Amino acid sequence: MKNKFSREHWLSPDVLGFAAHWAWIWCVFWSSRFYEEGAQLGAAAFTPGTMLEPLWVVSLLANVVSIAAFLLLARVRNPLSELRVVPWEVAVLTALGTLCVSLLPGLVDPSSAPTLYLVGAVLTGVGSGGIVVLWGERLVEYGPRRLMRVFVAAIIMAAGAYGVLLALPATAAHLAVAALPLMSIACYRRQARRLPRVPQKYRNLPVAARLPLVMILVAFFFGLSFGLMKGLMAPVGAGWINLRDLLNIVAIVGAAGAFYITSAVFKMDFDHLTYQVALPAMAAGFLFLPLHEPLSIIGTAVHQFGYQYFYIVLWAIWAVLAAREEVPAAWMAAWGLLAIQLGQFAGSVAADVSHPFLASDLSLAMLAALVIFLILLVSLFVFGNRSASTGWGFVRPMEEEARPAAGTGLDEACEALARRHRLTSREQDVFQLLARGRNRAFIRKELVIGDETVKSHVKAVYRKFEVHSQQELINLVEEERTAG
Repeated sequence: MKNKFSREHWLSPDVLGFAAHWAWIWCVFWSSRFYEEGAQLGAAAFTPGTMLEPLWVVSLLANVVSIAAFLLLARVRNPLSELRVVPWEVAVLTALGTLCVSLLPGLVDPSSAPTLYLVGAVLTGVGSGGIVVLWGERLVEYGPRRLMRVFVAAIIMAAGAYGVLLALPATAAHLAVAALPLMSIACYRRQARRLPRVPQKYRNLPVAARLPLVMILVAFFFGLSFGLMKGLMAPVGAGWINLRDLLNIVAIVGAAGAFYITSAVFKMDFDHLTYQVALPAMAAGFLFLPLHEPLSIIGTAVHQFGYQYFYIVLWAIWAVLAAREEVPAAWMAAWGLLAIQLGQFAGSVAADVSHPFLASDLSLAMLAALVIFLILLVSLFVFGNRSASTGWGFVRPMEEEARPAAGTGLDEACEALARRHRLTSREQDVFQLLARGRNRAFIRKELVIGDETVKSHVKAVYRKFEVHSQQELINLVEEERTAG
């Protein structure tokens, strides 16, 4: 049974779908195959002298707008998983945008290539913003424990997919990467069919909770530090770009593994996860900043390790806050994601503007010292006193239970199983009565149908569930309720 759970865990639609999303992010934003084209088009698309990749800054700004739109939507339309068309729309936008920044610019007139590239950057930002909010809602709703397991498994799986995609010929890689958003949403929708549907009375509830201001400020600050590092390390020598990208992927995977060990094995709470691992690593990354390549590139990877580690911490915090405040998971996740992306954009632009004033190693050293000082201040005033002001510093995420799904019970379990096994409307009526232990005579009277019709529907239900008795059917329903 344990091995079966392990296989299902690694190959579940949520892990595969989230891994596809991460692999897409790495390929598009951490692979020179995509942003080299942008560097060549930068002079035509932006003001001269900017060091930022056009794809990064334009897509990030569009991402902020998209997440803000989904945040507003989540206030009145929740859960977002009830939306049927929107997930596919954002997946198609992301796929088209990916083609516009990778494959299509080389197939059109050179004078049109910059415009096409910028359109693609906007599309990737808008589409991926929607995808990450949808996954944010799904994982936050799981609760901290399952969220972290899915997150870590997806990161490791995405790393393997990233290596395979880089080994493909350029055209094949571009097409494969463009297909990843569609694959991610296909897995997202498949997982939705496996989960109980939220009853009507729990849908579209207006959000009356106060803003999670402390969490928003923390998320913004850490996004800002990442944006600064990204902007300051943009002018890397051509010979070091591939090494930088590889080290960053290694750092991300290492951070996911380290997070799981420290939270699951050592059972650290949020304070210790932040103080003892995330903050020191982020600060240490800036210590390398004034040094020359390759040491400065190593510093980028060290900072990436700390940032990615705390990124997972933030997702787990969202799950805790959503459960405690009893607010829609999409609303909490969207606020956090919006703050992070805004911080990244502000940090990237600030770093780019400051480049003319950071020509010497001394100026870089002073900036690094300033950022480290700010990190210490945030840790002192936000996480100080055991996070008494926030209430989540004491929480050990691996010991935190998921919030019970609204209205979870026999009806929801039966509905989820009926959708998964493709029961007809009448078969579902029979199935729900069988799950309650009713016999055929009761079903005949309750549904006002003939005895032969009842027998036919019962046989069809047993066949679709691959069981041979009513007790086996009831056992399946109980397992579904327990898993839910």
